[in-house]
Amino acid sequence: MRITILLLIMVLAGCTYRANQDSTKGRISDITEAVYASVTIRPTTTYHPQTSRTGIIEKILIKEGELVKKGDILFQLSISADVGNRLTNAKLNLGEAKANFLGKNNLLRNIETELESVQQQLALDSTNLARQQRLWAQNIGKKIDLDRASRAYQATMSQLRVLEYSYSQSLTSLESNYRKAASLVAAEQEQISDFTVSAKMDGRVYRIHKEIGELISPQEQFAEIGSADDFLIEMDIDEVDITRIALGDTVVVALEAYPNEVFTAQINQISPMKDQLTQTFRVECQFIDSPEKLYYGLSGEASIIADQRKSALLIPADYLVSGNRVLTADGEKEVKVGVKNMEFVEILAGIDSSTVILKPDQR
Repeated sequence: MRITILLLIMVLAGCTYRANQDSTKGRISDITEAVYASVTIRPTTTYHPQTSRTGIIEKILIKEGELVKKGDILFQLSISADVGNRLTNAKLNLGEAKANFLGKNNLLRNIETELESVQQQLALDSTNLARQQRLWAQNIGKKIDLDRASRAYQATMSQLRVLEYSYSQSLTSLESNYRKAASLVAAEQEQISDFTVSAKMDGRVYRIHKEIGELISPQEQFAEIGSADDFLIEMDIDEVDITRIALGDTVVVALEAYPNEVFTAQINQISPMKDQLTQTFRVECQFIDSPEKLYYGLSGEASIIADQRKSALLIPADYLVSGNRVLTADGEKEVKVGVKNMEFVEILAGIDSSTVILKPDQR
């Protein structure tokens, strides 16, 4: 009898069991495994307008909170004197080249007038030569008159060819000068356009970083502009949880600005690279149903539904020992664990719903 009692005491001692120790049995229920994270709301698309040259901000034509359209002017820099002078000179040269090429009294018109006069003279000389040739053929007239008419015709023809060549060369030269002058004006105007920065997209002005009179360089951001109505949810997921989620997973979102409501979203992007500074992965979600009003920077919490089980055998999470063992009256038993959350753990094998499990001694 004493031996039996001694053995019983040894068994109970080996199980670290106390008479008043809590115990439970597994129960059949549904379980959802979730990954928790803090969230931030931001526009789906944002960009930072920047200038291509360094200068002093002369005008700011937008305000924070305003809606802008693609192409709207955001700000202007003071135009330096040298750039302005180059444009003025280029425009003067263009005016002169245009007058020489297309003006009423341009060089080509003068050559054209000479051509018309010479062509008329050539017609007369041709008629006179033909008449002298007929007379000579009829043995009427003098050889000297025929030679004189022939020389006059040849001289006028040579003069016509010189004028035609001069016209062709002048046309090419004047047109080339005009096009070069126009290109130079366009180039200088392009330089001027560098002093004006326009919006690259429709959106809302969320922040302006600069003021009138400040110096700005190409490396500095002038403002932040983003989509006005399209927002996404941004989360940073710890590396121990990243393998538990996937694209398309459902996300339940609770925002501080809507304390009595929850919203659903879906994961649409998972960064393939860990941020070495935060040791997390950036995850983006799109709202399935969203609040009426959203603002850049709203914060809250989210639960990503990583897995779900129906009619699973569950035990309280704090009854699990060393990650895969439970304590029973017969000692520790190894179990196979499935889905788990902060409260419960799914047991796939090792015990059943009739097994009494003991809560580990917390002393």
